[in-house]
Amino acid sequence: MGISILLLAGMLAFEDPPKDVTDFFRSAAAALGDAHGDGNARSFLEHFDKTMPDYPEFSHRIEAMVGAGDVSTTIEFVNVEGTDQKRTLDLDWSLQFEGERPKRAVIKCTIEKRGKKWKITSIAPLDFFKREE
Repeated sequence: MGISILLLAGMLAFEDPPKDVTDFFRSAAAALGDAHGDGNARSFLEHFDKTMPDYPEFSHRIEAMVGAGDVSTTIEFVNVEGTDQKRTLDLDWSLQFEGERPKRAVIKCTIEKRGKKWKITSIAPLDFFKREE
C-alpha cells in the first residue's frame, strides 16, 4: 500500500496555510496513497471539481496510475496565496510509482470553496500525473 505524507515547508518565508487547507491536502495525499489498495481513485478524485479544465484527461491518468500499482506521494507547500474562498498554491509534489524512479515537480493549483469544502479547480502540469511508459 502506498504511503502518503504531507510536509509543511517551515523553513520558507511565508505564512503557513490555514489548517483547513493543510487538512484538505493531507486528505488528498492519503486518498491517492490508499487508492491502489481498493483499485479505485474515486476518493482522491473527489478532491477535484469535475468542471476544471482537462478533468476527463486528468481523471483518466489518475485511474491508470493507481490501477498499475502502488503510489506514494509527498506534498510540501511552497507558496500559498488567497482568501478564505479561493487560494492559489505552488506545491512541491513528489510521486513514487511502484517499480519506477520518483518524480518531483512544482505543481500549480487553485482551490476554491464549494459550499463548505475545498475543491481543486485547476492543476498543472497534467503530465506530472502520468506513469512512465
